[in-house]
Amino acid sequence: MNTAYLLLRKIVPSLCTLANLLFGFVALVLIFEGHTDWAAVFIVAGALFDGFDGRLARALNVSSAFGKQLDSLSDLVTFGVAPALLAYVTSLNVLPAFWGAAAVLPFTLMGALRLARFNVIEESPGFYIGVPITFAGGFLALLLILPATLPWWLVLAVLLVLSALMISTFQFPDFKTMGVKRAHVLAVCTVLIAAVIWLRWYASAVYIIPGIAYLLVGIKNNFVDYVQTKKKKRRAAS
Repeated sequence: MNTAYLLLRKIVPSLCTLANLLFGFVALVLIFEGHTDWAAVFIVAGALFDGFDGRLARALNVSSAFGKQLDSLSDLVTFGVAPALLAYVTSLNVLPAFWGAAAVLPFTLMGALRLARFNVIEESPGFYIGVPITFAGGFLALLLILPATLPWWLVLAVLLVLSALMISTFQFPDFKTMGVKRAHVLAVCTVLIAAVIWLRWYASAVYIIPGIAYLLVGIKNNFVDYVQTKKKKRRAAS
């Protein structure tokens, strides 16, 4: 019985990670079948499992290098490949085939670099270095199912900005360390994702606003740090 329990403890976090990967795979299938709105929903829903796996591993004391690598591979599919393909199919396919594919490629490549960097460096407590790929992929998916059809150049601009922010050294808030209970965070995320599933594009219009605010906070923090650093250098030189 104890052996079975220990085995279950090790498997449960990985099952959540694989559920994230499954949602990404389903999103890709839905994109090819023309169900782009539901593909976006599956991308966003994958974020819920992505939030569960790490927390479960830490809570059960079964964190491992294997789980970390599996999580990164799953994230690349769900939040790196699927949103990029969704952007191509819903908007950037108006460009010639080569240029349309080239336009979405940076998102997947920068997402892969973001994940690789995350696995090898220690990030500052309370902050992510660069926009997390989970946020970038979810934000892009929500943007693409807004009630209004966005011009291709705007989608391309957002995609490139998110790509750059993922590999930037800008610091973005990590809400896990801001004194908010994990159970409350997961409960709120569950409710929000459930709203996306049931309301789809109507809910996305609401969630885009706090998403933009989150991006602006990170950019503002970096700008303030830059200005303060310059002031310190001037004082030291004088």
